[in-house]
Parts: sequence; C-alpha cells; structure tokens
Amino acid sequence: MLFKRSLLCLAISAALPFYACAENMTSAADLPENEEEVEFNDQFLLNGTANIDVNRFSHGNPVLPGTYRTKINLNGNLKSTVEVTFKDNGTPRATPCITKLLLTQSGVDTSTLDDGPEDDDACVDIKKSFPGATVRYDSGKQAIDFNFPQIYVLKRPAGYVDPSLWDNGIPAALLSYDMNGWRSENNGSISESAYMGLRYGLNMGPWRLRSRGNFNWDKDSGTKYSSQDVYLQRDITPLSAQFVIGDSYTRGEAFNSLSLRGARMYSDDRMLPMGSTGYAPVIRGVANSNAKVSVTQSGNKIYETSVPPGAFEIDDLSTTGYGNDLLVTIEEADGSTRSFTVPFSSVTQMLRPGASRWDVGLGELHDNSLIDAPKVGYGTLFYGLNNTFTGYIGAQYTDMDFYAGILGVAMNTSVGAFALDVTQSYADIDGLDTLSGQSYRLTYSKMIESTNTSFNVAAYRFSTEDYLTLNDAAQLQDSIKHQEYSNRSYDSNEALYADYQRTKNQVQISLNQPLENGEEHFGSLYISGTWQDYWNATGSTSNYNIGYNNSFTYGSYSLSLQRTYDQTGKKDDSVYLSLSIPLNVFSKDRSHSAGFSNINMGLRSDLKGGTSFNTSASGNTQDSKVSYSVSAASNSGNYGNLNQLSGYGSYNSEYGPLGLSASFGDDNSKQYSASYSGGMVLHSGGIAFAPGSIGDNDALALVKASGAKGAGIGFGNSEIGSSGYGILPYMSAYRENRVYLDISTLESDVEIKNTSEITVPRSGSVVLVNFETDEGRSLILELQRSDKGFIPLGADVLNEKNESIGTVGQAGQAYVRGVEDEGTLHVIWGSGKDRQCDVHYNVSSHAQKVGLTTVLSNQVCQM
Repeated sequence: MLFKRSLLCLAISAALPFYACAENMTSAADLPENEEEVEFNDQFLLNGTANIDVNRFSHGNPVLPGTYRTKINLNGNLKSTVEVTFKDNGTPRATPCITKLLLTQSGVDTSTLDDGPEDDDACVDIKKSFPGATVRYDSGKQAIDFNFPQIYVLKRPAGYVDPSLWDNGIPAALLSYDMNGWRSENNGSISESAYMGLRYGLNMGPWRLRSRGNFNWDKDSGTKYSSQDVYLQRDITPLSAQFVIGDSYTRGEAFNSLSLRGARMYSDDRMLPMGSTGYAPVIRGVANSNAKVSVTQSGNKIYETSVPPGAFEIDDLSTTGYGNDLLVTIEEADGSTRSFTVPFSSVTQMLRPGASRWDVGLGELHDNSLIDAPKVGYGTLFYGLNNTFTGYIGAQYTDMDFYAGILGVAMNTSVGAFALDVTQSYADIDGLDTLSGQSYRLTYSKMIESTNTSFNVAAYRFSTEDYLTLNDAAQLQDSIKHQEYSNRSYDSNEALYADYQRTKNQVQISLNQPLENGEEHFGSLYISGTWQDYWNATGSTSNYNIGYNNSFTYGSYSLSLQRTYDQTGKKDDSVYLSLSIPLNVFSKDRSHSAGFSNINMGLRSDLKGGTSFNTSASGNTQDSKVSYSVSAASNSGNYGNLNQLSGYGSYNSEYGPLGLSASFGDDNSKQYSASYSGGMVLHSGGIAFAPGSIGDNDALALVKASGAKGAGIGFGNSEIGSSGYGILPYMSAYRENRVYLDISTLESDVEIKNTSEITVPRSGSVVLVNFETDEGRSLILELQRSDKGFIPLGADVLNEKNESIGTVGQAGQAYVRGVEDEGTLHVIWGSGKDRQCDVHYNVSSHAQKVGLTTVLSNQVCQM
C-alpha cells in the first residue's frame, strides 16, 4: 500500500501553517527530547460540531503493521528500494524492522554486529549498535532516511549496488521476432522473398536459456530454417563473471575472436561498480589539514571529495574518453592550494591498478564452413599492475596440434597510451612441416589537449610468413584433408599452402580534430584508414577516409572523401556531400507539430562521370508514433541512369514497429516492402507484448498495473495492455533502473498508488515491477445535509459494509473510490445520530466527469 498524507492532515497544514504533520519518527518512543507531540484543537478545526478523534495524527499519519515497498536513503543519498516489514509497537505508527541485510545493502558497516545474532532478518537496535545514528520514516514519500556518523558508512565507488539487491527475476519464456517481406519488379522479372529472424528464451531462477534461428523464403527455392546458436547462461556472482554452456563468441582483445561451442566462463565488467569499469589511474597524495581534493579533465571537474590530514588515495575515479591528463588540486583548510598532474591515456587493454579481466573456455570451434571442427581450449588474463602498466597473457590449444600464446603489456605514459604484444603460434598440419611464426602488434591512443586532437586508435601488426591464427590453421587443415580449398585441386599440400593467403602487415588509424579558435567553433575534421598486404600474394588492399562536418544557422552539412584499392591495385573514389535542414528554424514557434520537419539532401560522385543525387523530407506525428519520409533520387553515369521516387512510413505501436516502403523508377521498376518486429513474454499472469524486438541478454521489466490499460511505461512506446501488464525493455543490468508510469494516458478509472519504482535486474532477467492499483470506480460527491447543516472537514465516508472508502474535504466535497453505479453511503463525523447522515447516489451515463472521475452535484445527505 502507499502511505499518503491524509486529507485531514493536509487541511490542518493549510489552515495552521505554524503546525506540521509530525510523521518523522518510527514510533512515539523515537521522538527526540526536543520534539513534542503535536496536539490539535478539534473544536476549532471542526467548527465545534464534531467529535473526531485526531489523536492518531499526533505523531504523523498512522502506519499499520505490514510489509511495504520503501525507498532507503543514507545521509541524503538514495541507496535502494526494498521491501521493509513494519511491526506493531503499541502506537498508531508501526516501527520499521531495520535488519543487518538492509543496513549492508544501504552501505552501512555492520562489522560491529558480527558478535550479535547471525540472522540477517533480525531487527537491529540502531541507537544501541550505532551511537549517534537516527532513523526517520516519511510515509508521504514512502522513504526511510538513515543518518549515520561517517565512521559507520562504508566507502564504496559511485554507482555501487549491493549484489544482494540484484534480481534474478521471475520464471518466464521469451520470444522475439524480426520480419521483412520484399517484392521487386524490373525488366519483366519479379523477385519475391521473406525473412523472419527468431530469438527464443527461457528464464528459470538464475539460468537463462537462449537460442536464435531464422526462416528464409523466396518463390524459387521455398522455405528454409537455419539455427544459429543455443546456449545456457548464468551469473557467477562471487567472481563477477558469466558462465555459458553452448555457443558463444570469445573476446577479441588478445587473440582474434572465435565462435566456441562448449563451456566458457568470463569476467563481466557490468557487475563492477559504475565508477570501477574501464581504466583510470589511482591518485595518491598527502593533505596537511582537512582538505578538499578536486580532479579536473579538459577543464571539467569530474571528481571532488574531502579528506582528513595525512595520506589519501582516490581509486574510484570515473574518467571520460581515452585521453586528457588529470589535474589534481588540493585546497587546504587555510585556503592555500597546490596542484599536480597525473598522466592519463588509455587503450582498450588498460585496466585500473588491481583490476583483472579474464576469459577461459573449452569446446569445439563452431564454424559451419569446416567439415571437421577441432576441439579448442583457451584462456586470457589482463591485470592492472599499477597506474602505468597493465600486463596480459593468453594461450590457445587445439587437438589438431595447434598452439598459440600471447604476452603483452599496456602502458599509460605522458606521451600517450601504448599496448605492445607478441603472439607465437605452432601448427603441425598434415603433410607440411611444422609451421611456426610470430605476430607483433602495437596500439597507440592519445588526446593532445592543447589542440584537442584525438588519436582514437592507431594500430600496427606484423605477422611472419608461417604465423597462423587458430581459424587460419583450422581452415588450412580442413582444406588439405578434404582438398576443397578455393574449389581447386593441388598437386601437393605445399602447393596448396603456397596459395593460402595470410596477412603480413596491417595498419589502422583514426584521428579526430575539432576546429576551434577560442569560443568559436568551425566544425570537426576526421581521418581514418586501413592498409594491409599478404604473404604469398602480390599487391595490397587499403581504404582511406577523410571528412568534415559543421553546422550553421539553418542546419548542418558534411563532406567526405573515400578511396579504396583492391588487391589488383584498382582504385575506387567516392565523394559525398550532405545537407540537413530542420524546417522549424524558419518558424517562430519552434515546438514540434505534425508535418515534415526535416529536409536532407545528398550528392555522391565517383569522379568518373557517375553521380547520384537524393532529396528527402521526413517528419512524424506529434506523439512520435508515426514517422514518414518521401524522397526523390536521380542517378547517372556509372551509377546507372535512373530517376526514382520512394516513400517510407512506420508506426510505433505497443506491439512493435511496423514499416512500409515503396519506390517507383522511370524505367518501370517497382519495389515494395513491409517489416515488423516485436517480442512477447509468457509468464504466470499471461502474455505481455514488448514494443520491439528483445535482445538475447537484455534485462526486461515486466510491469504490472492491474486495470491501468493505456498507462505509458518509461519514455518509449511501452504501455500497459488490457491484461494489466506491459514490457519495458533495454534495462541496464546490475544498475538501478527507475521505472515510471505515465498516468496521463490512462483509459480507465483506476487509482495507481505509486508511479515510480526502482529495480536492479541481472543480465537477461525478467524482473516483475508491481504497481498497486485500486480499480474501483471513483466519485466526487458534492454533499448537502438535509437539515442545511454543516458536514465537517475530515468526516469519514463508509460503504454499505461499513468500510471506509473516502473522506469529506472542503465545501462538503467527498472523494470516494470503490463504489458501484448505485448505492447508499454513510457519512460519519462523530458518535450519535446527529453526527451522521446517509446519501443515496445513482451514476447515470451522462454524469459530469473531471478526467476519468465522475462528479455528482447536489447530493442530499439525509440526517
């Protein structure tokens, strides 16, 4: 249930501003010495005509014994939302049972309780166990405020969520689908095809069963179903890891990624506190007094804390991007300051000091192109040695006599971040001498702060002639064994190997440069490129890109140039210019309205006579449920000679997005397509539909709000369906997720007790978020006593079963809920027949409404 300030208490607060509703303690016994009980003069409040007992409000709104969903705050910071049991203490306000588990989840150090009862559900005497600590319950906010001296508060990284709060979710079956149908007509030929991608899932406790497959159909070959993978997965909480049995892809940080069918366990960074993921240096220093320590990066303050005199250490820093050094400033109590700089650059291999990342597995190489798949075992480990160095090692093994090992180090230096590693491989391939080689890789990343130049990644790899990756070795072994390499036959295995293409050198670079002069911005420039050549093959392949983008008063534009070379040296150039103009810049009213809202134009050329020009206008309805676009394209030269008109529209329904498209060319070509995606969850309460497809390991919230059809969930297209359930997808695993209900779109008269809840799902879980509702009809009755007397504020309204269903407010207006279309209600404001009356009501189909609530005027209450 939801505790609300009673109408009486609100009225008292408004009428007597010098009084407050004293609801800040768990019981009368918890009132501090300087706080007295609040006394009300009922004769004054009720105009001397009533005899209502208001003593129950002397310590705030009454709290009945029971278990309630409650927010937990520690020293002003929200920590969790959990079920709390309130126990009877002989007063109108039950006392919350503060358990050891609840304190631990909130970040309180419970080590001093180790000598006491080991039952995590036993109530803790806060005043006795934690001198100076206080507990305050606010029934209006449904929140318990813990105020503890800092000595009892655990130091935890920002974003830390106690693992005991991670929710496995409920048993559920999941189905997700992506469908697309296509038809084209060109030169008298017709092509028709359809595709359906399916993802299945089953959740039981901590286990997640997942599978993927797809149907493909075309009018010539018919229908074919192919299964992609199936696996069983669960969390290993003590190791902050995932355990997988079945099909999965290994990480590509050390060795190249491969598809493994078997058993695998790997560390999961998502299970670490938010401020502990990624690389950041540990900052150490010494304060001479109580000091303030602040850390800035690129002129932005990213961290601040207070430290006592002596040595301090900051190990929960959250940095931004892959570069820019950190400026640490220590401000002493006397106002003096001193600063020092900590170098900060990072590559993906870098870890925080003491942090680790690992991945181990055993199984079979899952590659449908292989006739004989080898058995595989592997392991990799990354470990942050200190602020400067991260070391990493790894090994691979197969039953076809292939072995590989990697040894590497990543470094954070003042001139940038480097990662250098060497991989050694050995392969004993049938009919060939033992092949042994090395692959050397150097990776660099740096943000040059003076110019804001960002080298996002610059990598170079050199592989010796007989170096093979595990996939290379498996393909070569299979080709030699079955003589199917490149669909050609060879006189000898050596000839086949001589024709087997392997990478020799590979270079990748990416650079981004904002163009600025003081406060003036002139857009940004980016450059990227790749180049590689091969052993036993002439020539090389490469791809280079350079681009510029900027915005101006009426929109934005970009220019990009691309050049590629294939292995024969053939060159292909492309220049692309785009312009985007939002139409609301020409309107005084910048608010969104239905119609076209944006115009995009694009011009592409191959610099050899081929050009393509495209213009499109797009928009969406005011509720963003329907979006649409129309476009015209003109192609000439090497791109063909075709003028084409096309249109696209999509509808974002509560069951998923539906898209339609069509195009028509001046050569009588036509194209039509339709697409749809969605998902559903089968649970104990029925079936709930998702507003789109469901990812394999996405955490979902199954939101229950009985009778609240049409209520929006979150800020997307999810809403509560007729079954009383809805799906909120794409939740962040191991993090606090706030789930909202938008009651402005309710389609029925229902009261939702609370519109916001917090949940912490595990990866792939379906967590149940239950919003309590009251589905009874609501009425506002404008009451008049038959003797023309006064019905006092705060009078109770009872139904025919003598159950309290409402209260009389100002001017004799009574708000009640849970009534039939017709009946009799009893209004009571004291003992005696002269302090009660009965009103008979009848709700007609033409009754006045305020929102979804029916209003009945001039209702006579018979004395």
